[in-house]
Amino acid sequence: MRTGILVVATVFATAISIAAVAHEGAKGVVKERMDGMEVIGKQVKMMVPMLKGETPYDPAKVELAAMKISSHAGSAFTELFPTGSTTAPSEASPEIWEKWDAFSRLSDELAINADMLKTIAAKDVASGSNDTGQFDDAFRNVLQTCKSCHQQFRAD
Repeated sequence: MRTGILVVATVFATAISIAAVAHEGAKGVVKERMDGMEVIGKQVKMMVPMLKGETPYDPAKVELAAMKISSHAGSAFTELFPTGSTTAPSEASPEIWEKWDAFSRLSDELAINADMLKTIAAKDVASGSNDTGQFDDAFRNVLQTCKSCHQQFRAD
C-alpha cells in the first residue's frame, strides 16, 4: 500500500507541474479553480519528498501547506463549479454536475483531511516533534482524496 500511495503522490506532483502549461488561456471561474488546483498541487509537491523520506519532515512547512490546501477545498472549491463551466481548457468532467453530491463530499473530505494534517503539524511545531507517523497517515488521506476526485471527476 505504501508503494502505491508513493507512486500516486509522484504522479500527482508531476501532473501538477505539467498542468501549469495546460492552464494557458483559461478565463473566469475556470481559471480561478485551475489556479486553486495549482496551489494545492504545489503544496503536495513540496510534501511528497517528506513522505518518501527524501527530505526531513518540516512540520512548520506542512502546517502552512495544509492551510493553503484547506483554503481551496470544501465550499470554497465547489463554488467554482457553476453548471456548464466546462469550456476549454477546463479539465472538469460533466460527471461533476451529474454526481454533485459525491463531488461535494470529496471537496469537503479534502478540507477535513487538510485540516487534520494542519492540526497534526501544528501540534508537532508546538512540541518540537519530528515524528512522521501521524504526518504520513494524514498526508496519505489528503492524497487519497485527491486521487478519488481526479479519477471520478477529471476529464482526460
